[in-house]
Amino acid sequence: MRDAVIAVALAAIFSQFGLLMFFFTVPLYTLYYRKGFSDLLISSGAVMLLLLILAFWKTRLVADADLRRALIVIEMIIPVLLMLGLFFVIDVIPVISGYRRLVRMLFATMAAMLVFVPVYLFLKENQVFADAVTAQLNAVAGVFTSEEAGTYDTEVLRSYLGEEGLIGYMKNFYRRSAGAIYFLILLITSRAADLVGFRFGRRDIQRLVNFKVPENLLWPMLLAAVAILVEVFELAGLGFISPIVWNAGLILLFLYGLQGLAILRSLFIRFHVPNGLRLMTEFILIMILVMPGINLIVIIGLPVLGISETWINLRKSIRST
Repeated sequence: MRDAVIAVALAAIFSQFGLLMFFFTVPLYTLYYRKGFSDLLISSGAVMLLLLILAFWKTRLVADADLRRALIVIEMIIPVLLMLGLFFVIDVIPVISGYRRLVRMLFATMAAMLVFVPVYLFLKENQVFADAVTAQLNAVAGVFTSEEAGTYDTEVLRSYLGEEGLIGYMKNFYRRSAGAIYFLILLITSRAADLVGFRFGRRDIQRLVNFKVPENLLWPMLLAAVAILVEVFELAGLGFISPIVWNAGLILLFLYGLQGLAILRSLFIRFHVPNGLRLMTEFILIMILVMPGINLIVIIGLPVLGISETWINLRKSIRST
């Protein structure tokens, strides 16, 4: 009982503090590894009930009923989606039981998007909420794109955002990347839980150097990449499948990039590269990622290295030694 209470308390606290919100399931993962499914089920229900009560409390001063409903939905949607992902990751969904964790995460992402779509439509139809968000975004955009700020950078920004401005850009960004962002958060939180479990001797952990993407994902990766390039260069429109293609492409790009990093680490081991030089190399790769233009070296290079293992097994000799 004590472990369950601690897990519920930590999950509730994490959910209320910025980026820690995305890690609120880590205590619940740990509870499952320590105590089992029944304790997790009770604690998960308690956490969601507590978060719902907090959502009603935080919006108690909002006079407009429609706006309050929208704000409560906003407060609850991320915890609900992450909780859904947790149950997929720990392998308790009968239909996909026994599949590799990576595959279960992909199923979790698809399930989360199916849940998110009606929520998105509800928020879109809530006129009061839509007007409030539009006003906020217009205020932010106005700081940089108003006539008074008529600099060269302002003109470049207006051209980049297009006719729909910041609102259209944000909508397009979330349509194209919401699923990929969710998958990434799910991967990070489950990995964090594994590290905690490993620290307490409750969980074996797979080393990154052994990570490998299933070979049957190669063609979906290549097809998604071609489709994205077609849309980027405006050769053709993808229509309603555009968000699906973009999210799938970004997820697969990340996975093959992770495999490329695993190969890189394997090569470090093979050639006995000192730990200090390994860490420095990985730090430089992270720094390059935040440099526009140059970051394409990492964004494209690592996935290409990962894809190359389909034909050239760079880690075979390492494992044999």
